[in-house]
Amino acid sequence: MRFCVDDLWTPELPLPARAVLRAIAARCGAAWEMPDLADRVRVAYNPRLRTTLGRAVLDKRRVDLNPRILRDHPAELIPTLVHELAHMVAHMRYGNVPPHGAHFRTLMRAVNVPAAATHDLPVKQLRRRRGRHLYLHRCTGCGYSFVARSARRNSYCAACGPEMTWHILRAPNTPKGRQLLAAAAAQG
Repeated sequence: MRFCVDDLWTPELPLPARAVLRAIAARCGAAWEMPDLADRVRVAYNPRLRTTLGRAVLDKRRVDLNPRILRDHPAELIPTLVHELAHMVAHMRYGNVPPHGAHFRTLMRAVNVPAAATHDLPVKQLRRRRGRHLYLHRCTGCGYSFVARSARRNSYCAACGPEMTWHILRAPNTPKGRQLLAAAAAQG
């Protein structure tokens, strides 16, 4: 059987709805001799994905696709969906096997799709920036202070106990911001 989904969707069209994604999953299932694949796996777009094109959530039998990247690079949809479905089928058939091992590669060859595990699309602007601020925490009871990368409101000072409160000062994680926090800590 030749694997083809051109009659269901092509990259010139807008991203397909769930019914078309299920139909593509059904074609993969037929090629992999698992005709009920579309009924056993949920395929959906997940806007919370940032830089990955897709992921297979094996224990929940769900495939998530990144609509932001796929809107800009629609030709990646079919290879990504097939890739994630192959992970799902390998897991359902063989259990806990290496993610891109022999079982996975055999499934990918059966549908004539490359088994590449990464992409080189421009996604740097989609990465979440971390560490943009530093937080000086000062105990209002004894004056103990420390700097952290997040506000720790649920912790407490060992000397003053859980009834104490923190005075928290936020500054950018830059040399000038660190200097500001050091001066504030020295003032006590």
